[in-house]
Amino acid sequence: MAKIERVPTGVPGLDELIEGGLPRGRVTLITGAAGSGKTTLGMQFLHSGCTSFEENGVFVTLEEEAADLTKDMSRYGWELKQLVDQGKFSILQSPIPFEVSQERINIDSLLDNIHQEAMRVDAKRIVFDSIASLGLPYSDLIALRRDVLWIGALLRELGCTSLLLTEMLEGEKRITRYGIEQFVTHGVIALHVTPTYRAIQVVKMRGTNHDMGIHRLRITEKGIVVMPGERPF
Repeated sequence: MAKIERVPTGVPGLDELIEGGLPRGRVTLITGAAGSGKTTLGMQFLHSGCTSFEENGVFVTLEEEAADLTKDMSRYGWELKQLVDQGKFSILQSPIPFEVSQERINIDSLLDNIHQEAMRVDAKRIVFDSIASLGLPYSDLIALRRDVLWIGALLRELGCTSLLLTEMLEGEKRITRYGIEQFVTHGVIALHVTPTYRAIQVVKMRGTNHDMGIHRLRITEKGIVVMPGERPF
C-alpha cells in the first residue's frame, strides 16, 4: 500500500491527531461556530507553509476585507504583507458570485481567479473562506453541492493541500450550515466553542488513522495550540 504523504499544519498538537499532518493534495473541511478559530487556523496553516515549509499559499475570502485580515493576523506576529511582497502569499478577495438574473449561480469567474492567483504565487496551500458565504444565494442544495465539488476539483487539479471553511450553526445537530459540505471533502475537522472553553475534533480523515476524541484548543498570542489528551469537559 502506498504511503500517504503528510503536510504539517503548523498548529502545535494538531498533527499528533492525524498521523503527522494533512494528506497532501487533498481537501479538508474546517467547521465551527462563530469565534471558534476557523479563520485563525486557516491563516496559521498558510503562514506556517510560507515561513517554515517553503509552501506558498492563497487565502480566498468572500467575507473579510484583505486589509482587515492582515491587521487582525498581525496580533500573532504574522506579517502577511511581507509575505505578499515576497511573492509567497496572496489574499484573494472576491464577492459572493451570482448572475444578475439570479436564475443560476455562476462560479466560473471565481474559479478562474483562484486558478490564476494560485499559479501566480506557485501555491501549494489554499484556504477558502467560506462555503457558508458561498451558499447564501443558493435555493437549491444540489446546485451548491455541485459547485463545491467543482471548487474541490480545481484545488486537487492545482495539487494544493486545501482547507474549506464553513459554519456550524449553534443549537443544531448537524455539523455544517447546509449539511452537504462534509460529503464533498476528504476530511472534516470541527472546532467547538462555549463561554468556558474551545475544543477541536477530527470527525473524518480518509486514509488516516486519526484520533476521534475532543481535545482542548487554546488561542494564544502566537496562534492556535491544540492540547492532545486534555479534555475540555
